[in-house]
Amino acid sequence: MRTLDGRRGPAGLAPLASSAALALLGLGLAASVSFAQTPVVTPADDAYHYQEWAGDHHHLNYIEWWYFNLIDAQQNVRAIFTYFVADPADLAGIGLSQLTAVAYTPAGIVSVNDVYPPAAFSAASGEADVQIDANAVAVIDADTYQITGATRDGRLSWDLTYVRQAPSWFAADRMVVGSRPWEQMSWLVYMPRANVTGQLTVNGLAYTVSASGYHDHNWGEWVFTNALWNWAQLSEPGLSFELGDFIGGPAGIASVEVGGARTVFTKDQYRLVHTRWAYDAADLHPYPIESQFFAENATTRLQLTMSVTATDVLRGGYPPPLPQALIYEQPAQYSGRLWQKDGTGEWSLTTLSSSGFKEYTAKTRPQPASTADAP
Repeated sequence: MRTLDGRRGPAGLAPLASSAALALLGLGLAASVSFAQTPVVTPADDAYHYQEWAGDHHHLNYIEWWYFNLIDAQQNVRAIFTYFVADPADLAGIGLSQLTAVAYTPAGIVSVNDVYPPAAFSAASGEADVQIDANAVAVIDADTYQITGATRDGRLSWDLTYVRQAPSWFAADRMVVGSRPWEQMSWLVYMPRANVTGQLTVNGLAYTVSASGYHDHNWGEWVFTNALWNWAQLSEPGLSFELGDFIGGPAGIASVEVGGARTVFTKDQYRLVHTRWAYDAADLHPYPIESQFFAENATTRLQLTMSVTATDVLRGGYPPPLPQALIYEQPAQYSGRLWQKDGTGEWSLTTLSSSGFKEYTAKTRPQPASTADAP
């Protein structure tokens, strides 16, 4: 879950604290169904959903985005790309579309957000063909997408092909994510794992990419700063993990997929604890740099440590003096253990070590319109 104004985070921030050791036992998680059945996903599910919400009374709060990432371990390059629209019909006079791209390279982080009028955005209702000015998502077939784009300042450009390697997962259908019943979000993990090939250029340096990747899609109606979240994702051959956890509320879901079989955990079956923090001096907010995740049901137990390797702050939302969202976009190293029970009642153990991404969100303090940043 991602978007908005790209900005480099404060460099060299020291951790604030480290927690004491966390107990693996005593989570008190209720048992429930494992290897849950999920709806069959079609290319239309990854398409533009605006018209499906057209009869709602909060249409000016409509938000939709398509998100992609990649990890090229051999070249130590990571990147994210988001194609985003808010209030597409400009009902409130503050509608926008935007393209966000962040590249994490050995030379540092390049983060750019280009904002366009809503009229620069178009998308299809039958599949995920998306256009923002000259930047595009194009569906080659149900398993193959091409994403292209370039930032206005020329610092980032890309032409990448994503080939799906794992079954899609429809994680949430109109999940209530804010403080009001109408604040609802849908979340589709269309490519839990993907092979990514193509070209990525960062500050004039061209990379021929052969990478692992991920693509998901969010849409719905909510007040942006009413639905702050933790998000996490990793994938490797034969395994993927996703977490969408809404801070301070009952909404949340996590999943692990192994060899095409998926286990879904509800919020009462997992615990996320941030164990080390750093401080964003520009926005006066702490943010986590290490997190522990524990989940358990009748057939599956999962323990993960998420260690952040870099942080970029994405900022945006509504115009001042309203608060804006701060999205701490973070590549992370994952380590942990997965226990699974087979049909005979025997447990097997898999040790995990992989790279992925995570996010943590907060919101800015309200500021006078004359001094606050524009969205």
